[in-house]
Amino acid sequence: WLALGVWLLLLAGYLYNLSGWRVHDDEGEYLYQVWRMMQGEAPYVDFLTPQLPVFLYGGWAVMELGGPSLVVMRLYNVLLTFVAGGLLYLAGRKHANWLVGLLAMGLFLTHPDVFNVGRIFRNEPSMIVLVVAGLVLATWPGERRRRRRLVVAGICFGLATMSKLFGVLPAAGIGLWLVWEWLRGARSHRELFRDGVALGIPLVLVVTVLAGVFTLVAPSFFDLVLGHHLAQGSEQTVGAVAEGKLRLYWEYLGFYPVFVPLALLSACWGWSRRDGRRRWAWQIPVVLVFLALSRGLGQRHFMFLLPALSLLAAWLLADGFQSGRWWMRLMSAAALLAVIVPAVKTDVWRARWRDSDTETIVQIIRERTTPEDTILADDIGLCFYSRRATTYSGAALSHGAITSGQITGELLIEEMVATNTRMVVIDQSLLTANHMVFLRDYPRFHRFLDANYEQIGRFRRDYQELDIWLRDSELPFLTEDHISVDTLDGTRFGETMRLMGYSLPGAPVMAGNPLALMLYWISDAPAENYWSVFVHLVAPDGSLIAQHDKIPYDGLYPPDRWWPSQIVDDSYLVDIPPEAPAGDYRLAIGMYDWQTGDRLALWTPDGRRVDDDRLWLEGAVKVVSPTPP
Repeated sequence: WLALGVWLLLLAGYLYNLSGWRVHDDEGEYLYQVWRMMQGEAPYVDFLTPQLPVFLYGGWAVMELGGPSLVVMRLYNVLLTFVAGGLLYLAGRKHANWLVGLLAMGLFLTHPDVFNVGRIFRNEPSMIVLVVAGLVLATWPGERRRRRRLVVAGICFGLATMSKLFGVLPAAGIGLWLVWEWLRGARSHRELFRDGVALGIPLVLVVTVLAGVFTLVAPSFFDLVLGHHLAQGSEQTVGAVAEGKLRLYWEYLGFYPVFVPLALLSACWGWSRRDGRRRWAWQIPVVLVFLALSRGLGQRHFMFLLPALSLLAAWLLADGFQSGRWWMRLMSAAALLAVIVPAVKTDVWRARWRDSDTETIVQIIRERTTPEDTILADDIGLCFYSRRATTYSGAALSHGAITSGQITGELLIEEMVATNTRMVVIDQSLLTANHMVFLRDYPRFHRFLDANYEQIGRFRRDYQELDIWLRDSELPFLTEDHISVDTLDGTRFGETMRLMGYSLPGAPVMAGNPLALMLYWISDAPAENYWSVFVHLVAPDGSLIAQHDKIPYDGLYPPDRWWPSQIVDDSYLVDIPPEAPAGDYRLAIGMYDWQTGDRLALWTPDGRRVDDDRLWLEGAVKVVSPTPP
């Protein structure tokens, strides 16, 4: 009854302000995809998605029953999360006692990562509930019906894998435990083989059958799912990948400096006492597989490990509480508070988030488009909330898919022309923009927008800065990439970049008005630095009158992301002071490290070093005095 009371209390916390915050990018993508399935479309065939079918079709079934409701979909994930918490309670109670189960459930459900993903529609809860079910079945004490439990556990792990690929890792942990049991003589060769077959064959069958069915329906299934993950970061060296993952482990320990050591210490303590903790402790080494994954990982990718860590940490705390020594009870209480208090504070802070901007953006979309129109949005959730369709690749815009080259600007342009896309919504915020501005050929994509759409404004949506572009759907698309360079140049900037040329105003510019300059760059490879460009306006007497410094594309497309052969057109506005005397002015440009101020070395096309690493542009800019009133 105490466990039930705690379970219900935590459930109330999860349900508080459940729909208050809607700026969850990944959730928006998943909601949109399930909604399109409600419209009769098939994943992988009618829209791009790297998500796995158990997660997608589970969400589709719930949306079919409850309608396209954000609350219903979030409530579904909350219930999955709490079923997982209840299973952890049963596991702790069976392995040890009720206190271990209660603490394991509490640590798991209050964990900030669980609270974060458990209250929104994501794929982690569907994976976790299946993972916990598999772990509980596979580690259940007693030999009676062991292989039957392993068979069902294998099915659970297979379904978890087809919810999220990380769902296979806990099965590997169970495999390590079985091998260890054999090595220490607790199982014979024959028993190890039979147990391995009982666990592995159902897992492989579930994955093979489901993957086979969807490959028959969509031959690109494996490429869409595996390619999405394997392509990310594939250009890194083995050493760089390993270094990044070691840093990830250290950062994760820093996020949870008490919780993780408790679990590790409990695993060691259980090992020395030879109790049931040894079965769960084998989940921990599996995390070393991250060292072989080139894609970027974060806190949420440790989710598959949290059930085991929660049970192990709870077991050590319970040992202290049930000890006869007062100081051990005091240490356990202090450790529990050190874990729970920061977690609950983080959860309460997150539960209070409220979003008042989404409805404003949705209203703009609905007013400017019709239900039949196609739109393209950085945050695909806007398509779900406004009930507007997007393009095939637009259904899965993500940082990983774009930076890996799975989605390019040229691909989006083709789809936009094919679907007569009416509106484009791009997040331009420098700190959070993580989609279309990271296209390898973003300048080409931006030129296409500029030629075919009108920017109707920039709108704030919490931390997002959304540029909304609209076009007259009756007008034909201009698909040619028109680039007009007035003066060709060829100066080499550093080792990889060249200035193709530039365009200066032909007419005189009045003092007090801005001078418009367009620079055209091309690169052999991404630069090794986040270079800034400076533009100097120099008066006839040699004095610096005005300048404009910025990272290309206002910081959105720095040189360290310039893809080979991409033409980068970058505009500059140099404000001429009203008191500037009339005359012929000159412009000089260069690049520098904004942190140190050091300029980038420049060479002429024939290999000579440019003086002062500052290139003087050909031709003069005529500045005229304002006409007196």
